[in-house]
Amino acid sequence: MTDYSYIDTPEELALLIKKTRESSTGILAMDFEEESNLHVYGEHLCIIQLYDGDNYFVIDALAIARTAEGKALIKDLLEGPETKIMFDCSSDAAIVRKSLGIQLKNIYDIRLAAKALGFDGNLSGLIARNLEAETESAAEKKKYQKANWMKRPIPQAQLNYALNDVKYLFALKTSLEEEMRQKLSPSAIKQFSNNMKRCASQKHKDKPGWEKICNYHVLSYAEKVYIKYFFNARDALARKANVPPTNIMEKQKIVQMAKAGTWEGVLEGPTLRYTNAFEKARLDAEKDINKPKKG
Repeated sequence: MTDYSYIDTPEELALLIKKTRESSTGILAMDFEEESNLHVYGEHLCIIQLYDGDNYFVIDALAIARTAEGKALIKDLLEGPETKIMFDCSSDAAIVRKSLGIQLKNIYDIRLAAKALGFDGNLSGLIARNLEAETESAAEKKKYQKANWMKRPIPQAQLNYALNDVKYLFALKTSLEEEMRQKLSPSAIKQFSNNMKRCASQKHKDKPGWEKICNYHVLSYAEKVYIKYFFNARDALARKANVPPTNIMEKQKIVQMAKAGTWEGVLEGPTLRYTNAFEKARLDAEKDINKPKKG
């Protein structure tokens, strides 16, 4: 078991940030564990794992973000001047942007370094490639990726898994930078550096959830309108019950209702109790479809 400090109050986080800013290195290895419509409704930053090269920290982001002071401190940490070493920061950046309004800054994404060298695998594969160290099995990784990080206290086995994700980041950064110096041209290294500056930035405008449904682009105008209203009805039901939207209804049902232009003949069993919400969505969609076109 890795020794670590568990931080779950704003006061403790403020002290950690102060000590980090006073340190001479200004570099942290960082990773997140999050919830994304798997056990409850919505996207949530659950914990932040940090390693400063000597000490490990687990920051209980759920507990700390309950107050305005705590949210401000998390923002200070994630947008602060320290270099944060991560692996594939894109999904993590999206989570904190959408759930907390935070833009990750000063990120060193070692996945970009690995890709510049022709490696496009996962973190475990990169650790094996560059450090010849073994990490958790694929089955263990899948197990903990699907674990409920919202529950408290967090089981020790889950915390051990989480800390392993920051354990090797310093060593990987050193190894990859040395390999790049040996194998890459100055122009390739410059391109890598330019890419790194943008690695945590939002690449594309966030699409509404209904536009992410498979084959949305091939639907007719009316079907797209129905999908929007049926999707939002399902979302409202899930939010009220604090359950993942798929617990209310699978996306395929929304597509079926959109193509039929109604919930009737599609909903059955337990989902029939939601008919009032979907009937209102149907009527609102029809008003939208039939409203006069501008111009």
